[in-house]
Amino acid sequence: MEVPVNQEENLRFRAKLLEKCEEDLELREVVKECCKRDTEFFFDAFLWTFNPKLGANSNLPFILYPKQRELVRVLDDMLERSSKGELINLLLDKPRDVGATFVLMGWCLKHFLFGDFNARVGSRKEDYVDKKGEADSLFFKLDYMIERLPRWILPNGFSLGRNRSSMMLRGSGENAISGESANPNFGRGGRKSCTIFDELGFWEWAKSSWDSSGESTNFRICMSTPPESGKDSFFYKLRVGKAGKVHIFEFDWRDVPGRDEAWLAEKKINNSEEAFAREIMKSYDGTIEGKVYAANLKLANIGTVEYNPRLPLFCTWDVGLDGTAIIWIQKTIEGRIRIIDCYCRYDYVEGIDFFVPFITGQLISTKGYIYQDWELEKIKRHASWSSSITHYGDPSINQRHNSTGKSTFDVLSREHQIYIQTKDWAGREWNDLRLLTLPLFRRMDIDEKNCEPLLSALRNARYPKRAEGSNSTSGVNKPIHDSTSHLRSALEYFADNEPDRIEEESDDDYYEESEDERTYNLIADV
Repeated sequence: MEVPVNQEENLRFRAKLLEKCEEDLELREVVKECCKRDTEFFFDAFLWTFNPKLGANSNLPFILYPKQRELVRVLDDMLERSSKGELINLLLDKPRDVGATFVLMGWCLKHFLFGDFNARVGSRKEDYVDKKGEADSLFFKLDYMIERLPRWILPNGFSLGRNRSSMMLRGSGENAISGESANPNFGRGGRKSCTIFDELGFWEWAKSSWDSSGESTNFRICMSTPPESGKDSFFYKLRVGKAGKVHIFEFDWRDVPGRDEAWLAEKKINNSEEAFAREIMKSYDGTIEGKVYAANLKLANIGTVEYNPRLPLFCTWDVGLDGTAIIWIQKTIEGRIRIIDCYCRYDYVEGIDFFVPFITGQLISTKGYIYQDWELEKIKRHASWSSSITHYGDPSINQRHNSTGKSTFDVLSREHQIYIQTKDWAGREWNDLRLLTLPLFRRMDIDEKNCEPLLSALRNARYPKRAEGSNSTSGVNKPIHDSTSHLRSALEYFADNEPDRIEEESDDDYYEESEDERTYNLIADV
């Protein structure tokens, strides 16, 4: 059944087809069989897509453009091959705003409705997987498309009220689409027809998530625009074959109808040079401009670093209202800084007690906190580690909360015998901590598997940019406060309190900023 691709003609075709199907039950079955056999037909005849940038015209018939059609054919072919036992990894390399995520969700929906299909879809944060009303979330796209389908094309008795729950869409039989946010054990449980990683380049647990999902499916699909970490990212290592074999499908800005050199010129004007290079031209060169520690991190040894029971154990904390971070560190006699684990919770938790099991390796049964499976594994792992731990942190942990009259230090020390040592700021500024932290990198060993969030934070922590045309010559007080802040700060507190610090004879061995970088890093508007 031929479907017109001109938008006006397509809308007329859809209206006429739906009108006939309301009257002819046999035609409905024919149409459903067409959808089952032809994914492109399902898109062009029934699915809708959403572009909030278009305002009143944001709801559009989902008419695949040529490159999207090519992707759908590739996906169908690879799903068929994987169902016969072939192991397939597909990487979608794309610029911004080419509609790849909507295509993948529409493709999942088609196979969910018309085949035997059980998929897992994931993104770096839970809100990007499933959050009510969040147009960027994966399940929003599924809900949006389902709500606009005729009821007769859905399974008997299906409704979003009954078949839809948080992070889950259930269909007939074993058919399901489940959601999960990034974590070290992502995708480990249950057999899946495919597992999808949305914007994998920005995942903190990218490598661990990718590796852990390999046993549960024959078909893994990842996509991303180039991340700020560029060639240091796991996504880039996948792309160039350094992290396993993948099939590569590339989108280019030219693939989207209506984009021409004039469109490109406008994007170049309206974006920073870095954003234009990454998000439009798909550059993986990355940049250290404005980054706090990205260049210095290259001096560290990143690999496998295991807990050694013969070495002293340290924990360094950063406790904040919007998140808490802990890093586990050991130090050798020779002064090597061995970073063996880290943990960060990126939202506020009522009660510092939540973090105690990560230190003790024992759950607090009376508190009723809920931990994810990967968090429970981390807690269990720490149970065999030394209980003799030296803790460091921010002096602000001594501040008392108005509601309880207790400080973080009070709760940890009096109730759990966890004593966090701090150094008073005493007139010092953040840059004093940075200068203490810089020399650590040349004698630092970091466990890549367990410290992915820390590595991501160190690669991406950045200073605020100066406003265009600014003549400010004031120094930067500190980096931008974002998801990188807590782990970065925790490391800085260790540097501030490091026992038996090795006095550096020279700064020549660690990264020296160029004059341009020094100017950028020291002169900015806060």
